[in-house]
Amino acid sequence: MLTNYLKIAWRGLLKNRLFTFLNLVGLATGLAVALLLILYVKDELQFDKYHTNADRIYRVKATVSFDGKTMKWANSPNAVGPALKADVPTVAQQVRLLRHNYGQTAFVNSGEKKFAEKNFYWADNSLFDVFDIGLLKGNSKTALDGPRKVVLSQATADRYFGTENPIGKILNVDNNDTLEVTGVYANFPGTSTLDADMIGSFSSVRWAKNPTWDNASFETYLLLTPQANPAQVEQQMAVVLNKNVPKDNQYFTLGLQPLTDIHLHSADITNANTTRIGDFQQVKILLILAIVILLIASINYMNLATAKAQIRFREVGVIKTVGATMRQLVSRFYLETGLMMSIALVLAIVLVSLSLPLFNQLTGKQLPFQSLVSPEVVGGLLLIGLIITLIAGSYPAFYLSSFSPKYLLSTTFRNQSGAGLFRRSLVVIQFTASVVLMVSTFIFYQQLQFIQSQKLGYEPTQVLAIMTSAAKDKTQIDALMNDYRSLSNVVDVCRAQAFPGYGGSGRTITKSDKNSNNASDGMAIRTNRVGSDFINVLGLKLLAGRAFSDVKDPKDTTVQVVLNKTAVAYLGYTPQKAIGQKAHNLFGWDRAEIVGVVEDFHFESLHMPIGAYAFHNADTESRPYLLVKTKTAHLPETMRQLEGVFQKDMSDSAFEFTFLDDFLNTLYRSEQRTAQVVFVFSALAILIACLGLFGLAAFTAEQRTKEIGVRKVLGASVFSIVGLLSKDFLKLVFVAILIASPLAWYGMNQWLQDFAYKIDIEWWMFALAGLLAVGVALLTVSFQSIKAALMNPVKSLRSE
Repeated sequence: MLTNYLKIAWRGLLKNRLFTFLNLVGLATGLAVALLLILYVKDELQFDKYHTNADRIYRVKATVSFDGKTMKWANSPNAVGPALKADVPTVAQQVRLLRHNYGQTAFVNSGEKKFAEKNFYWADNSLFDVFDIGLLKGNSKTALDGPRKVVLSQATADRYFGTENPIGKILNVDNNDTLEVTGVYANFPGTSTLDADMIGSFSSVRWAKNPTWDNASFETYLLLTPQANPAQVEQQMAVVLNKNVPKDNQYFTLGLQPLTDIHLHSADITNANTTRIGDFQQVKILLILAIVILLIASINYMNLATAKAQIRFREVGVIKTVGATMRQLVSRFYLETGLMMSIALVLAIVLVSLSLPLFNQLTGKQLPFQSLVSPEVVGGLLLIGLIITLIAGSYPAFYLSSFSPKYLLSTTFRNQSGAGLFRRSLVVIQFTASVVLMVSTFIFYQQLQFIQSQKLGYEPTQVLAIMTSAAKDKTQIDALMNDYRSLSNVVDVCRAQAFPGYGGSGRTITKSDKNSNNASDGMAIRTNRVGSDFINVLGLKLLAGRAFSDVKDPKDTTVQVVLNKTAVAYLGYTPQKAIGQKAHNLFGWDRAEIVGVVEDFHFESLHMPIGAYAFHNADTESRPYLLVKTKTAHLPETMRQLEGVFQKDMSDSAFEFTFLDDFLNTLYRSEQRTAQVVFVFSALAILIACLGLFGLAAFTAEQRTKEIGVRKVLGASVFSIVGLLSKDFLKLVFVAILIASPLAWYGMNQWLQDFAYKIDIEWWMFALAGLLAVGVALLTVSFQSIKAALMNPVKSLRSE
């Protein structure tokens, strides 16, 4: 009997080729899109779970308070880890991580080879006790247990030494440190928060190896014992802090963040080392998108299935008349649905296999083909197929099978069926989801356009930040600056510790009437040691005063600072009155003298409001960057000249540079990728919805063939018949627009809350989405309507 049912189901699919084609394309596309998005979400949710003790590893976070405002830092002082391990019994191990020169590129020489390493870390030897980092070569017990040692990732070792054994090789870092290679570790997987290509021993960093409680520049991870209670550990951390830091000097409190939360739940945490930061909001958006597309595809199938089932009343009546039981009918209808679903699943897997490279390029992921055959994905896919089969097959299986044959054979029964209302409801749901996706796409792109066109307060275009940290001495840098200034396409050059959007030091500025020893008094301020030409290079607007000079008397202990307008406003001055005043607590209580004020500018992403910023000439930090402003014309030739001069003056270093405007775009890379994914898959979702609408229009036209023939014989025009067949569908689309608009407004308003600077959601976005939905629906339905209206009425009326 099963074989017979399969044959009948197969013949039924071949008999209704249009419905079969529309069902397969819509369902397979929906399943493929949902599967791709689920693979992405699964990859994001798997971050750091591969570690054996992932559930017992926590990062120490610091909650910092300044002027009544709080911030969360991923960093803490380097004394925190050792103190907690010594004083808290449930802390089994600790490890400290420090990015090389606070995240600056490391220039590494291996013999005659030169490399620029952006992911260079320093770490305690306990790194191997806390994390699952298996050494392919070397001994994990001794790999980082002393100064001047370094371990390399497998990929880095291959780049440096090829097939040679790297153990014992010597590397020169920044022409300053020599390190011996003591180990090679397997490349970190794509789901690892740790992204180091090289890890040097923590004791090699001379200035950082002595524990202090003031410089919060270190990431600290704790491995807790199995019986530890994180809440109790946090209470004990407060006791340790009180023991080591006087209350008046405590500008921060300590807390714990689970390792498995770091990737997706660090949006409000700054100063993190890793470049692999995700966003839980983005993951939620893509997961909802996957569910919506799967819903649209399922509704599409159910619409066509119910429409097709309604023309099978007579068939069911005959079968029941000759003795078929309800159980047999249910089995037969479900078998047909299962066969369709099985073919769609196979086609979906083929589509995913073909589109996976493009999807990886779109999202920046590296999802392998093997991820498709993982037990979770295969099981999930089969479960989705089973659920859709049970739901979509329920109408023909139970509804039709439940009626008496005498009703099923009635010519008026179909008109009395509730299937029409059911299908109309599904169309409304389908287009509601489509309109929500369209509005969301508009707002995504409007917000990103707003960010890219927002006035930053400075001019990053054609400004390069060139790394010079490997320079042997100041003479070499001065020679390079002079040679750059001699180039006709170079406008100006200055040295800098950092540039807007990246780097700088964190300090505190205090009002003159708050001469207090309490560390939490004052306002957090970002500081940047620069050369005197920074205003011209960055295109800042000087509101009052002047820039400071590069050269000053060595006996002069005064630090000259140029503040932004926000910092001056906090101090209670106008720009003009701030000149000559002291910026208290910035470099000691009264060492910093304000010599200039610049207009506010965005030195962080537009997720954050503008804070206080200070340029200064203190010798407290190095200036590893050369900021070079170039002319917009002849850029390729200018770059060749810049590289040639660099290689001449700094032959021991690699030419490493960053365009400031390109770097700023990376701050919104996550949003850009999400917008692209939503745009592409929203278009596919609308296509799937249109396939269903096309099928329903074809079904409606087929059902009303004789009515159309009668109307044409009585003189009805093609336009009036098209309007007759289209208006019912357009009513449903209008209802969908009314439902979708408040849903889209609420969802996107929530998303925009993550931006300090954002667009207003305007009415035209909803109107445009509505017009597009109506236009697409009208085009889809009109094709079948016009085809039916042009049909010869004689053919329509000649037989029943």
